[in-house]
Amino acid sequence: MRRGLWMLVAVCLALPGVAAAHGGESHGEAPRAPTPGEAQHVLAATGDVFEVVLKHPEHAEGPRTPLRVLVADSETNAPVSGARVELTLTGSAVQSLVPKMESPGIYVAEAELSPEVELAAVATVTRGDAVDVLALGTVHVEAEDEEHAGEQRGAELAWSVAGGVAVLVALGALWVWRRKRGLL
Repeated sequence: MRRGLWMLVAVCLALPGVAAAHGGESHGEAPRAPTPGEAQHVLAATGDVFEVVLKHPEHAEGPRTPLRVLVADSETNAPVSGARVELTLTGSAVQSLVPKMESPGIYVAEAELSPEVELAAVATVTRGDAVDVLALGTVHVEAEDEEHAGEQRGAELAWSVAGGVAVLVALGALWVWRRKRGLL
């Protein structure tokens, strides 16, 4: 019986470490959608025909940063499908992007955004005879905050340790209870 109890203690102590070891591994290069709590920079402009919203992550995500361009009719606010969207980012160099339609009114592209570099963003939307050129503002990403990343890892470790301690307390209480009942 004691061997079984010690095996249970050993397995419980190992579990928090196994759960924490999963973070940070790469599962390929599939683009990910931003989570609701993730910080996003949002730029918007309304023209005579179209309304355009540009969203991108606050921090650079490697050499290519995903951009989402939302296009709507400025009168009805209905999503615009089948439009040709051109996005020009101007800084020390010019990037001309042609986002692809992901779903009605949502167009996606990837841009080379360097941390702390500001780029002027201009969107040109064409559908049939309707054309709008919209100045969206300044696009920029910030350098990844290493201190914040370290805090997150520390919090994960703290929760793992707390879980291990809780399991040990529960097992200790079980051991004391069984000993008082004469089951050990």
